[in-house]
Amino acid sequence: MSNDEFLPFARPSLSEEAIAEVVATLRSGWITTGPRVARFEAMLSEYHGGRT
Repeated sequence: MSNDEFLPFARPSLSEEAIAEVVATLRSGWITTGPRVARFEAMLSEYHGGRT
C-alpha cells in the first residue's frame, strides 16, 4: 500500500456537550427534520458567510 492509499485511524474526539446534543436529537424523534436541524443549517450557513 502506498502513502496515497493510506487512511489514518484515530479515535474521535467528542466533547460531552456534543454527545449530549446527539442524544437529545435522537430522543426528540426529529432526526432529519425539526428544530435542531434548522438550527444546524442556520449555523452552517452563517459559518459559510450566508451562502447555501
